[in-house]
Parts: sequence; structure tokens; C-alpha cells
Amino acid sequence: MKKDGGLPEDLLITILMALPAKCLVRFRSVSKYWNSLITSAEFISIHLAQAKPLLLFHHHNQSYSLRLDNESLDMWSNSEFELPSKREDDDFQIIGSCNGVICLLNSPQDHGHSIILWNPSIGKSLNLVLPRLSDPFHGIFGFGFNRQCNDYKFVRVATPHYPVGCQVYSVKERSWKAIDVSPALGYINPIPSVLWGRSSSYNYAFLNGVLHWLVDREEFGSRFVLSFDLRNDSFGKMMLSPYLASKLDEWMAILVYDNSVSLFLNDLDTKYIEIWALKKYDAMKLWARKLRIKAVGIGLAMVCRKNGEILMTRYPSDEVVSCDPQRNEIHDLQNLGLSDYADSYVESLALLDELKEETEKENVEITHSATFAISSFKCIH
Repeated sequence: MKKDGGLPEDLLITILMALPAKCLVRFRSVSKYWNSLITSAEFISIHLAQAKPLLLFHHHNQSYSLRLDNESLDMWSNSEFELPSKREDDDFQIIGSCNGVICLLNSPQDHGHSIILWNPSIGKSLNLVLPRLSDPFHGIFGFGFNRQCNDYKFVRVATPHYPVGCQVYSVKERSWKAIDVSPALGYINPIPSVLWGRSSSYNYAFLNGVLHWLVDREEFGSRFVLSFDLRNDSFGKMMLSPYLASKLDEWMAILVYDNSVSLFLNDLDTKYIEIWALKKYDAMKLWARKLRIKAVGIGLAMVCRKNGEILMTRYPSDEVVSCDPQRNEIHDLQNLGLSDYADSYVESLALLDELKEETEKENVEITHSATFAISSFKCIH
């Protein structure tokens, strides 16, 4: 079947699926049909599923870059991009990313705090004004995607205030919702993830529609994993093993490793780093050690690569290294410079279907950045 007197629909879709996101955004202007096709949730989902895996880095000079997740971590062509706002007093901190959408906290000196959901591939962002709850720097944040409802959500849990307050923003609904938090949580605090004070509010692991944080229950001096399921907006928790619970004075961070929620442990006494994964055995979930390697001067585990290696930083320089769990080796990566953040990333059309009507609603501002402005119709990766 042909649309607009052009190519057969199945052939057209095959061709468009092979194009990068920034080209598809511009090709919406070809016709109403092309616009409807490219902005459909089904097209965006299929395009995302076949996207090339990349790695996103934040560098000490406040720039961002993308690299291929290959052996040499080559620079991804045309990967330089600018932040969605250029005010001199903007103060951006990256919270996380999901499906090509980067979640930023903006704390300008003379403006209110806001959360920005930014897709640099399509040059658009959503600016979410944080409702009054507590100081936004005291609490835990998370950002993820509910596949069942095709909805991106931002979660903020205010701590250490009691009772604990929680608010969830739904991109699909364009609204905030307060979530009841069980009093059993008590006074909780996020666990600092690194020595030199990188904000622990943004250390979380997102897997299969569920956010996970490593927190401390203040009155009992105990740590546990707090979870929040984006599918039904409910909390859960998983206690640590006795061994991990005994490491109260060591550095810990939470991450996804081997497709499992895992804990990174930096033992200052033994000079070993360890990774413990939460595995399911029958009806039980248990912590299993997946890695133990001698490593002096390692500060932060940032992201796991598709080859199984883990990108980490040295302390205190923030030089990026790669840990090979199979060989129990750590390799320097001279070409990456100094970075304090890395995460998996894909170029995608995410948020395009949510922004296609270009409407503004209360407490939400839709912005268009000049990122990826192209003077011709030549599309390159």
C-alpha cells in the first residue's frame, strides 16, 4: 500500500528505521503522513530497539560527549552537543539517562530549582518545575521508563524529613502525583557513593521498570535497597547480606551489572573492590559476589559496558579506567580524559510523541534547543 503517492508503506518504514534520530525529526515536514508515522509510539519504540549502543560522558570542563561502546571507545561522529539552556547562572547536575533522554537538575542562583528531561538527539526538552516539598538537595532522585504505559517518570523522595514525602512526575499525564510512603521506612538517608562528595542523591539503578537506591535507616544504623516500581508506583525494600551490612564504613554504590541490581563495594582496609549482584534463587533473592579484584586508588564504578567490562574512575584524579572481571585486570584509558559521570546511551526519538502537539501545561515548559541544527538535508551518523 502506498501513502501520498510515494513508496510502499513497508519499504518506507524500512528506510526510515535506518536513519538517525536527528534526520527523522526534520523529515516530519515532508508530509502529514510522514509526521504521523515518525511520531507514533510504535515507530519510536522499534527505532529505539535497534539503536546503536553508546556511552555518555560528562567531563571536568562541563562538556558532554558520546563514544561508541567498542574496544577502543571511539568518538561518535557529531557527538558534541550543548545544554538545553544557556543562561550564565545555570547550574546543571546530571541525574541519569534512559532511552536517550537525559535527566538534569538545574539549580540557577536566582531561579527556582527545576528538572529538565532533555533529548539532545531531537533537540527538545521538558522543563519540570519542582513542587514545594523540601530542599531538593536533600533526598533521592530517579528517572526511568514504564514500558507498559509508554510513560517516562521522574521520582523524588524527600529525606531525611519525617514523614518521608514522595512525588512522581508522569510525562504522559503531564502532572505530579504525591505517593503515600509507609511509615515503616522511618528516617532514611541516601548512602554517599564516592569519597570526594559526588551527590549520592543521584546514585540509583534502573532495571525492568524499577528504580533502586542504597539507603541508610538512620535510627537503626542499617542499610537496605529501597525500590520503586514505576508500573504501579509502589515501594519495596531488600535487606543486605550480613557481610555487606557489616561494611558500614566502606564506600558503596548501586548499579546494574550482569543484568542484575548490584552493589559496588570499595574496601579501604583490604584494598579490594567487589561487586555483589542480587540474584533470584527459586523464590528467594540472595546477594552473590561476582567480582573481587585488588585495586588501589579506585573511587567510583560508573557503568558496565556491553563486553562485560566496568568503567571506573581513579581517586582523586577522575581518570577513567576499565575493569575486566574475566581477567581481574584494570586498564588505563588515556583517550577519555577526566570524567565524573558515564552511562549507557542511545540516540532516540524518545519524547517526540509527547511533544508533537507543542502544547504547554501548568508547571511544564516545552523548549526547543538549537542543538543539531543542520543547514542541509544530508544525514550522517
